[in-house]
Amino acid sequence: MRDLIPVDEPSVARAPSIVALESDAPSISELFAFMAEAELRFESLRMRIIERTWTARGQQEETVEVALRRPGAARVVRRRDDSGLSRDYDVWVTDGHVITAYDARGNIASVRPVRDRIVGATDPDLPFFSRVWVPRTPLPPDSIADTFVHPSGLCRNVLATGPVSWLGSTTLAGDREALLLRVDHPRTSHLLTDRPDRWIGVAVDRMTGLLLGLDEHVGERMTRSAEVADLDLDPILPDGTFQVHLSADVQMLY
Repeated sequence: MRDLIPVDEPSVARAPSIVALESDAPSISELFAFMAEAELRFESLRMRIIERTWTARGQQEETVEVALRRPGAARVVRRRDDSGLSRDYDVWVTDGHVITAYDARGNIASVRPVRDRIVGATDPDLPFFSRVWVPRTPLPPDSIADTFVHPSGLCRNVLATGPVSWLGSTTLAGDREALLLRVDHPRTSHLLTDRPDRWIGVAVDRMTGLLLGLDEHVGERMTRSAEVADLDLDPILPDGTFQVHLSADVQMLY
């Protein structure tokens, strides 16, 4: 018996259950439910994220550029050097069925189908915490782009596992109002940072539920910071945005 659902199963367009937050501060559970449906509040998106990490080698900075168009088309470019001639970047593009990945530094690429998903993983009879959320448009799994555009997994698997407190609000990504939360010692699988003084700060766009900021701390020391520098909702994105042109000398991986 086949235990996988083909990825070409049509994506069902649905309306969010919470259209907008009330003028007062929402409850934590209401905010998490609002964030889980962030992707249902726009049809296309451009987002630029600046991510900084602090390690034994000092501060490192990367830029992540996301372009997305419903249903299925997405492009993520991750740059580790802002100079125009640098080849220290990688590209991830999908049409919802096939994923093309290109590493410019190694001059290697791959073209592979989107993975099938397990039958029953999205069954509405399952409790919410064990049901798989299937995004209308996939992004690289476990990436900062996926976390910011599809914050459902972050809410369920990280934010909801520790004490949550309000920090207020601020303005990010130009003039967008962001709600600020702090989560103390959330559950993590990374043992090196599974400490009682570890905490996470997040900034949530009040209008859409998208993530606008994410900080990780150990005590008073910040170890990681990611913030949306630019956000454009429902832009017109031509088909060429989601195409990768590979030269003849690229080494293909299968």
